Amino acid sequence: MAARTRHHLVVVCALLLLTAAACSSVRAPTTTLAESATTSETDVPAVTDVAQASADTPENASVVSAAPATTEEVAEPVPTTTAAPEFTAQFTGLAVLAELTRPAAVVKIDNHPKALPQWGINRADVVYEEIVEARLTRFAAIFHSQNADMVGPVRSARTGDFALLSNLNRPIFVNSGANAYTSRALRRVDAVNITDGGTLAKGVFERSSSKSAPHNLVTDTARIYAAGADDGGGPPNFLRFRDEGQPVIGGQSVRGVDIDFGQIEASYRWDPLLSGWARTQNGRDHTDFEGVRVAPENVIVQFVSYGQSPANRATPEPKLTGSGDAWIFTNGLVIQGSWERLSERDLTVFRTSSGTVVALTPGRTWIALARANSAILVQ
Repeated sequence: MAARTRHHLVVVCALLLLTAAACSSVRAPTTTLAESATTSETDVPAVTDVAQASADTPENASVVSAAPATTEEVAEPVPTTTAAPEFTAQFTGLAVLAELTRPAAVVKIDNHPKALPQWGINRADVVYEEIVEARLTRFAAIFHSQNADMVGPVRSARTGDFALLSNLNRPIFVNSGANAYTSRALRRVDAVNITDGGTLAKGVFERSSSKSAPHNLVTDTARIYAAGADDGGGPPNFLRFRDEGQPVIGGQSVRGVDIDFGQIEASYRWDPLLSGWARTQNGRDHTDFEGVRVAPENVIVQFVSYGQSPANRATPEPKLTGSGDAWIFTNGLVIQGSWERLSERDLTVFRTSSGTVVALTPGRTWIALARANSAILVQ
């Protein structure tokens, strides 16, 4: 009996040992790709692993393609450049590399037949032509954005010049002298006066051997600014100019204009090759001393009345405040409009017949201070 019992215990123990061994050999079921799709992105296999897994997966298994591995690209910073500031010249509207802070230099230039051809006249930004004694004309040339190696012949001042100086914020005024009345009155004008023989004129002037006195007094912009720049002020924006591509408003096509000043007859004709209004004086081409034709981009005929100068009964004096008619020539067109200047401290404004301020072609401007009915349009 005891022996049989021991035999049964041995059998039971053997069975228990076999069962334990079988349980230890059971493995967890393999996770399929369909099930792995629910796992986090960090568990997604590489592309090569997906291809291998597809080959080992039964045909009826649901396969999810893994997203390709990506690398985040860091864009290189775009270099930033600061555009150079663009400045424009106050009298021409042309672009310049730096702001022009020096004062305007207004030079009285001879236009007597014996003074021709003049030096440096094409380097002036703005040129006024005014009537003087004997129905001749004289120029008040404004130099600012350009330099000139020689300027002249320089001639004397007139009381009519004062209104040309008063709105330029203390310009330099260059002249050969004046009579006693004009000299005294000039001291009250807000300008730096450089007169031949005056305090500031030492070394500024010389006489050219190319012409005879009094038509041969010359100077240059370097000497002018060396003598008077420190005491002058920067000028305002003097005229209105068009932007590139902006059309002319209120203009009509025209060949040019003829102006009768008396002993001087000036004509301007539009020249597309020069992109300016070619000037003729008393029937001859007007050129400077270097042989370059006078052909400014803009011409304005400002019709004014002339009175009598208090300095000399024989000297006419233009009235430059108030208003009147004006013909503005620009880009081959004429605008028949008006001018207005409320006081001598104000700038002259040129308008179309509808009241719009005229915008000129960037460049030089010649302004003829002509009497009424002294000019005709040439169609």
